[in-house]
Amino acid sequence: MFEAVCKYYKEHQQMPPEELLEPMCRELYPKLHGTAPKASFEDLLAVFRKKQAHFAERIEKNGLPEPPKPKVKKTEAEKLAMKRARRRAKKKKLKAQQERLNDLPDWQDDRFFFIAGYTSGGAPYGVTWEEMGLNPWEKLE
Repeated sequence: MFEAVCKYYKEHQQMPPEELLEPMCRELYPKLHGTAPKASFEDLLAVFRKKQAHFAERIEKNGLPEPPKPKVKKTEAEKLAMKRARRRAKKKKLKAQQERLNDLPDWQDDRFFFIAGYTSGGAPYGVTWEEMGLNPWEKLE
């Protein structure tokens, strides 16, 4: 409704007169009926008339809204550059995680605060960070 009023205002530099509200509403009714199927034409016309004062106030206060800017499609080169940047960031993050793991003592990892030993299958066992009441890699006080 507001878009139709703005379109009329842009063309005629004034709010639509009362006698044009019904034809405007008839034009909008198929679109609006899709969003409110139980509403009759008379209901929508009543709402349209009721909102005219608010629309006028809104246009007077804020002016006409700017039309939405069209989306600019990225070129293939821009898409490739974005992919490369994501890959570099991922590699950098993985490298930082690996360095952090390399700096760890042999008796700690991201699950265990203290690794007491390893099972015959190679799985570690010991005291977890949670059992210590700490978050992983939290400093001891």
